[in-house]
Amino acid sequence: MSQKKSKQQTPSAEGEGFDYEAFRLQVISGLMRGEDLMGDNGLLKPLIKDFVEGALEAELSDHINETKAEGKENRLNGPASKTIRSIAGAVDLEYHRDRSGTFEPVTVKKRQHQLALGFDNQILELYAMGNSLQDIARHLKKMYGAEMSTARLSEVINATWERVKKWHERQLDACYVVMFVDAVHLNIRRQDGVRKVALYVVYGISVLGFREIIAIYPGQGGESATEWARCLQDLKNRGVKDVFVLCSDGLAGLKEVLYDAFPEANIQRCVVHKIRNCMKMLDHQDSRQVLRQLKEVYTSVNEPEARRKLEEFKLFWKGKYDVVAGLWEKDWTELMACMKLGPALKKITYTTNAIENLNREIRRVTKTKGPWPNDQALLIQLFLSLDRKKDSWHKKVHQWASIHRELVRDFGERFTKHIS
Repeated sequence: MSQKKSKQQTPSAEGEGFDYEAFRLQVISGLMRGEDLMGDNGLLKPLIKDFVEGALEAELSDHINETKAEGKENRLNGPASKTIRSIAGAVDLEYHRDRSGTFEPVTVKKRQHQLALGFDNQILELYAMGNSLQDIARHLKKMYGAEMSTARLSEVINATWERVKKWHERQLDACYVVMFVDAVHLNIRRQDGVRKVALYVVYGISVLGFREIIAIYPGQGGESATEWARCLQDLKNRGVKDVFVLCSDGLAGLKEVLYDAFPEANIQRCVVHKIRNCMKMLDHQDSRQVLRQLKEVYTSVNEPEARRKLEEFKLFWKGKYDVVAGLWEKDWTELMACMKLGPALKKITYTTNAIENLNREIRRVTKTKGPWPNDQALLIQLFLSLDRKKDSWHKKVHQWASIHRELVRDFGERFTKHIS
């Protein structure tokens, strides 16, 4: 008799059923020979077969007793068999059916050929970390001896879509203190082929001071104000009525779209983006001093002081960096929106660093992937990856008590009606 066959043979005691002591000794002996517990030739396969068949037998017995108690005729029918996939590989089951055909087993349902493997959470965790399906299959094979096809792995991952869709369509808060909007560009397959598509990301701070990934929208093409209008309208449809501060980069036309969606919001232009644009025009030997002077502008205690610092900059670099000063004057109102806020909230809003950190994580988990086959696949990946690190995104803002006082003072009932 071959070793493979002997490992799959169920020990017995003179036909009286499963001999656990003999089986225990067989497993110990197999482990000492270096054999695997799991896999198609795993030592535990006979035990799994016995447990599953025993559970089916107990279920059927209970069902027949229940139907008889109801006055219905029922009894055992002929034997049946089928093969199921399990943590130990393929297992051949032998079981009975009932005469009336009303038995619906729970242990292994009709037309079910997959016994719960107990790996679903590990599969989702590995996928959330950015591993490919092939990488996950190799990991499970190496660590547990479990053979799982990429099709089976896809089933586990795609089964989370309802959860992702529920998050994507959930009702939102009526008010957000701060809302950051930005876009990341990814390759997604469309009907006309693979295209570089903007992923619209909305991140915010609630009236209770918690950071929150509000929404993620795959677009149709490059970033545009028109697409942003669609995203903002969806936020309104899902319950958002007011935003105190909207932080964005300098996309053409975006300011008008933001004001149209939330006319009472203060639109804050990201200072960091403005600095980056200015850096392109600086001589290397001047960059350190220019950056120091511009920092004095946006860290001023109020707008009049900021204006004075900018005038000093213009005078100091007159004739050389007039174009840099012009860039600040062009968007002065939006760059200075943070000056209306208290110190703690001002520090949060004059840059989009908060959403930039989120965007870096999005790029990290997507950069090793090929073009996404569709929006659903992309949203599942992002949801699982970001949810895995939700403690980083959904945490309370530092010194929120101080900001809370500022909001009560500066926004009054507009703020307090949402927290009472």
